Amino acid sequence: MNVEALLTDCPVHNVILYRAFLKDNLIETFKYPEILQVNLDVTLIGDNGKEEEGKGAGVFRDTLSTFWNQFFNSLTVGTQEKVPAIRHDYQRAEWEAIARILMYGYIKERYFPLPLSRAFVALCLFGEESMTSDFLLSSFKLYISEDERETLQRCLEETIEDDNDDVLDFLSNYKCYRNPTRQNILQIVSELAHQEIIQKPRYVMNCWAPILKPMTFLPDFQSVVTLENLYEVKRPTAKKILKLIKSEPVTDQERQCLDHLKRYIRSLQGKSLSLFLQFITGSDIISCDTIEVAFSALEGASRRPVAHTCGPLLEIPSSYQSYNELSEEFSELLQHKEAWHFNIV
Repeated sequence: MNVEALLTDCPVHNVILYRAFLKDNLIETFKYPEILQVNLDVTLIGDNGKEEEGKGAGVFRDTLSTFWNQFFNSLTVGTQEKVPAIRHDYQRAEWEAIARILMYGYIKERYFPLPLSRAFVALCLFGEESMTSDFLLSSFKLYISEDERETLQRCLEETIEDDNDDVLDFLSNYKCYRNPTRQNILQIVSELAHQEIIQKPRYVMNCWAPILKPMTFLPDFQSVVTLENLYEVKRPTAKKILKLIKSEPVTDQERQCLDHLKRYIRSLQGKSLSLFLQFITGSDIISCDTIEVAFSALEGASRRPVAHTCGPLLEIPSSYQSYNELSEEFSELLQHKEAWHFNIV
């Protein structure tokens, strides 16, 4: 398949997706290989059974963000980095559909699901021979829990005595019952990383690899180095988001509100930062070059931030009298994601 063909003009295909069944709806839509040769025009039906107002690229970015969050919750294992987990009700057709969603989402909207294990993606794209032990181990560290990571780090630094209970518990979590020593712990950990990231999801890799292989012609997927750079560039931070902000405040009040917004962005981290980005752009990762900020005159009960995700453009009321007012309204909005369709157009 010619990847460049996906970047040219294609016929429009209208599809209706229900938020309550979004993961299943999208997988069903992508079970057909010819879906890669069309431009999807997505209409979302909310949990209330009514068609949502938003249309266009921002809606599709939001669809992708929601899909992958549901995918990671139900079809993967791992903490910061995750690998697909086999389920009896997911056969080849379902796994191939998910690979097409991954490919289509990146090519059409530059969306890439960052919690997906770097090592597993590299396995699909470049094969096991591309994997160095250091790269596999670095991915494994983000696959295991934070407590396990601390234990592993002490093992690698040789600061834990032989037969330490923490080490034995860590190894037993992965069905390893060998007696660890300072001499063999690195080999054992490398074997566990291979088991969890390469061996266990092997069936999924076999389904994904033929579909994803054409992506190696794209600049971000030509080597392990460019793949790791993609993860770094796409990962949202407050500093990166602030650099995307473009605005031309006219009055002192507008300038003050923009300062409040920037201060609020600096206060965010982790999941809250991703939610903020998703509210504005539809994507919980960085997938745009700029974010326009304009100002509205909304006051009283109707005062609220309004996001135009296709732009993306954020309209904030210029009537905030203090940072706390803006912070309270934005935080309340991010905590109640189900109400976003009233604030996104």
